[in-house]
Amino acid sequence: MSKYHGVIAVFFAAVLALSGCNSETVTSGASQTELASSTTSTASIASTTSTSEPGLAETDKDTSVSPTEPEQSYIDQVVRDTIAKFAEPDMGEYDKAKAAFDYLIESTSLTEPVGLDLWRIRGENDELPSFVENRSLSVLLYGIGMCEDYAAAFTMLLRGMGLEAEYVPGLTYAANGSGLVDHAWTVAKIDGVWYHLDCQLEDNISRHDTIRYKYFMRNDATMAGSHRWGQNLIDSRLLTAAQNEEIARNFLFEPCLQDYPTPSRRTFTSAPMPDVGVIKTEIEAEFREYESVHSALEPLELNIIPPVFGLEGFGPPD
Repeated sequence: MSKYHGVIAVFFAAVLALSGCNSETVTSGASQTELASSTTSTASIASTTSTSEPGLAETDKDTSVSPTEPEQSYIDQVVRDTIAKFAEPDMGEYDKAKAAFDYLIESTSLTEPVGLDLWRIRGENDELPSFVENRSLSVLLYGIGMCEDYAAAFTMLLRGMGLEAEYVPGLTYAANGSGLVDHAWTVAKIDGVWYHLDCQLEDNISRHDTIRYKYFMRNDATMAGSHRWGQNLIDSRLLTAAQNEEIARNFLFEPCLQDYPTPSRRTFTSAPMPDVGVIKTEIEAEFREYESVHSALEPLELNIIPPVFGLEGFGPPD
């Protein structure tokens, strides 16, 4: 494994130890990292049917210019391959959102992500991914990740199916009762209405392999009972001035004005927890093989540090 790859592994382990849903207590300080939210180029899976101009014979069609598909990044292809596992051809927006929500809960386990730099050796001259693109990889490839990874993967799947979706950095209450911890989920526009969807917290409360849909397609008022985000997080006076500024600049969203009726509970069989040690060993071997054929990878700072909360989590203003 290259020196670069080893440094990334150590650095990322430190990141996960200090930030995200794994935090059990409120930490002080504020990150100065500013990550602008970005949109993805992932193509929609919605099928399109070409129609010919009435009365135009097949042999008379203008074939001088052939339309070209936009170049797909490695992460784009991973998203498309994942969608193919659960999506049906004629799904509406609600069915797409529910199928992706169910898929992530059924297939993902909560632990530190792996392989976030694999796009460097599996892609073809791919550009540096956005935070949301990059943090989706571990969940989509291996079914493991933290709340940031669940939210990023869900956001990417919804976008890949043609829905408007945004990654939400915020706070929720720790399962052990220790207070608020930094968290992440998704807001999405489904059939013309914006909703909150928190697949990681839903996964956390799923008992006996039953999805209750407590955090599926909720409005602002319902979500505010357990979550803080956007303007209500700024107004809470829990963050530093720099964190509030980042939220105001990048993470104020359309209002979510209505709850969707709660679906019937769904039972499922949980996917077994992958052997993370084996996965890491395989990834390291893949990097060694790549660098034995190509030159060693140049150092690169990945876009994987959570926005707003960074490495330090959150605390009271300075």
